[in-house]
Amino acid sequence: MNASALNFSRSGFDLILPIYRQRCSATPEYLADIAHTKRLLERWEGDDAFRELLQHSPSEATRRYGLQSDAEALRPVWDAKFDQSTPDLAECVKRHRAFVGEKMAHREELRRTSKPLSPNFHAWRTRQMARTTSQLGAVRAHGIVHPLAAFELSKGCSVGCWFCGVSAPKLGDIWEYNDAHRGLWRDVCQVWREEIGPASEQAFLYWATDPIDNPDYEKFACDFHELCGYFPQTTTALPLRDVERTKRLLRLSEERGCLLNRFSLLTLKILDRVHEAFSPEEMTFVELVLQIRKETLSKAVAGRTLEKALKTGVTDYQAGTIACISGFLVSMVDRSVRLISPCPASERWPLGYQIFGEGTFNTAEEFRTVLQRLTSPEVMPSTVNWQRRVGLRRDLSWQVGERGLTVSSTFLHQTFGGLDGEALEKLGQLLAQGDLSAEQVALQVGADLPTVFLTLNQMLAVGVLDEEPEYQHAGV
Repeated sequence: MNASALNFSRSGFDLILPIYRQRCSATPEYLADIAHTKRLLERWEGDDAFRELLQHSPSEATRRYGLQSDAEALRPVWDAKFDQSTPDLAECVKRHRAFVGEKMAHREELRRTSKPLSPNFHAWRTRQMARTTSQLGAVRAHGIVHPLAAFELSKGCSVGCWFCGVSAPKLGDIWEYNDAHRGLWRDVCQVWREEIGPASEQAFLYWATDPIDNPDYEKFACDFHELCGYFPQTTTALPLRDVERTKRLLRLSEERGCLLNRFSLLTLKILDRVHEAFSPEEMTFVELVLQIRKETLSKAVAGRTLEKALKTGVTDYQAGTIACISGFLVSMVDRSVRLISPCPASERWPLGYQIFGEGTFNTAEEFRTVLQRLTSPEVMPSTVNWQRRVGLRRDLSWQVGERGLTVSSTFLHQTFGGLDGEALEKLGQLLAQGDLSAEQVALQVGADLPTVFLTLNQMLAVGVLDEEPEYQHAGV
């Protein structure tokens, strides 16, 4: 879905406007309506007592919690028992749904249009997206945007969440914005823009870190905006450490065109304090990621959550990930670069991402060299290499039926044809065996070689062939 597919109306009192990118198109009253609806829903999501009271007495719930939205009118949004086919929805419901639709449309647009200059990189990212859909299921995979890079400006994190999906270490070095660092940072941003192109803006400045830990974060973000074209989205678990700084950051972010930021909140008490410190209007374009629930299974089972599940003997979990990048993880502290992509957390990849290659740099030109090496056909092949081993991913099964060779994960079935049944049966067997080169597989299938390679390349493009790195980074 894209923004043009959304239904907006300017007739009568049914006034629904696009505001996600066109904020000047709406009146303050319209934005306030969205903001106060959003605040009620944040309280509903994070506060069990409020949710129970809302079910029994909407007016009392809003009065007691000082909320200004009409809870009864918003019932279609928060009450699962409400008949959603009811045609006469309140204007506040329509506005909220349009706003959410805009955000979802923008997220999908980012997935589709973040196209790096390198055709190898573009093809690689596209099939990593297909692979994660197969491994995680469409619902969870659809929430992963697959931006192209994350730049860490410190080492570790001061928050120390017990459930951290990337097992961030304790806060160590902070990369200060001094003259030497400023020069290297700006040069790195310039190289990033030159090598990646306009899609270079699809990056952010944190990973196993919290942006607020770096007192110079805003300066780095402004440089990135100047040189790469976009002010990076901020996610922080420390919005209350310095409320005035946070408010300045939000204003700076919006002034420079950033569409959305996020606060990660760990407790109900922190939610209360955030609602006290920030008005609904200030939070209109700030999403709250509520991490309030204590249960292991309510978190993505990766990193520390995976460790906890294994230690406590929890077995009925579905491995997950909080990783979102299909691209480069860059540490400015360590001067390191890793090429990564999300995957279900496992014993081998406990942090929920695979590492396909890595390098180090001391200068911007060395950074360029690392990027070029990691986007080369050797690391990011766009077609099946006849000399390389080829096989199915280990999490897949296969069978041959009337329609062709069907490859199945827990979530997805994908069928490939082009060969007769006998050849497809042989192809399935050889790919499941997984220890032969593409040339050996094609010869043993015994069919027309170009057609066999066409089928193999179709399978590569949708992420069913095994590309899991053969090595494991020592730090993972």
